Amino acid sequence: MVTFLCNKLNYIKCNFNISYLVGRYALSFASEYLKNIYVNRTRETIKTVHIVSSALKATSTWHGMRTLQVVIMLSAVLHFQDINYIYLFHMLILDQECREACGGQGLKTENHVGHLKSEFDVQLTFEGDNYVLMQQALLKEILAAKRRNKPVKGLGLEHLNKPAPIIPSHLTSSALRTAQFQTDIFCLRERDLLHRFETEVSQREASGESMEHIFTVTYQIAEDLGRAFSDRLVLQTFLDVEATVPAGSLKDVLGLLRSMYTTIVMEEDASFLRYGYLSTDNAAVVRKEVLKLCSEVRPHALALVTSFGIPDALLGPIAFNWIDANAWSSVKDNDTVKDNDTVFSFFTNML
Repeated sequence: MVTFLCNKLNYIKCNFNISYLVGRYALSFASEYLKNIYVNRTRETIKTVHIVSSALKATSTWHGMRTLQVVIMLSAVLHFQDINYIYLFHMLILDQECREACGGQGLKTENHVGHLKSEFDVQLTFEGDNYVLMQQALLKEILAAKRRNKPVKGLGLEHLNKPAPIIPSHLTSSALRTAQFQTDIFCLRERDLLHRFETEVSQREASGESMEHIFTVTYQIAEDLGRAFSDRLVLQTFLDVEATVPAGSLKDVLGLLRSMYTTIVMEEDASFLRYGYLSTDNAAVVRKEVLKLCSEVRPHALALVTSFGIPDALLGPIAFNWIDANAWSSVKDNDTVKDNDTVFSFFTNML
């Protein structure tokens, strides 16, 4: 079974599905950060908990829906408006492309795919639409912090008090993998989108438009800014975790995962090209680096999945020796099979 899965991952399209596993690692670190600030919350930090949970709830559930069939763990954050309850829970999730890679086995009831898809779909709108959460809880607070005309503190936005970072005009593989470049381009994207959002809101306010109307017509840049905030937060928590690990093989693997996470974000989020943070030539370099990182992370895929410690009881036959599980000797005593044999015999006798 392991050999079969490894061979499937060697196929370039299935190889790319490793990116969903990498995203899960990045989001798990961010979820742990949220849990810690919630447990240690004070009256002064409760708004931070509210904002971070809103951002991560949207990001985690969006990521989860995209990965509905890669067997990994999702630490989804359920955010409750009164802020008294934040639940972090783990769910097995599975992505349509990987479901198809599993063939008919991905549709069998005993492999739990259908159940998991039904259970997870509701999370996209649990405790509020993701886009509304991004706008209401996150953007209003960031906008207010920027308009105070004082040095910004909290939410990891201190980088707004510094000069804008400079991005190299010609990117290389080595540059893309540095933590400094990754931090710079994520911060540049966030501060530029905040400036664009603030400018548009101010212009519309000056013309007499209501705030409700303004937030409706600026939804695109508001969504981009919300994602930029969340992605930068996830990267920062990843770097914080990585900094606690001593030099060695584990730190090297974490570095690969971080680089793959950031390049995937740059490759998939249209805002990097839409607003000019990446040129078309640099975007092509990023794409090539994604494929290169997929092949480098690939040998670690089984160990990365195993490290989540998913109990065997939660897994279907497809996670083990599915060939033996589907052999006639294994299923012939199944009641459903017996019933089907009875029906088949009945119609056979009628012919």
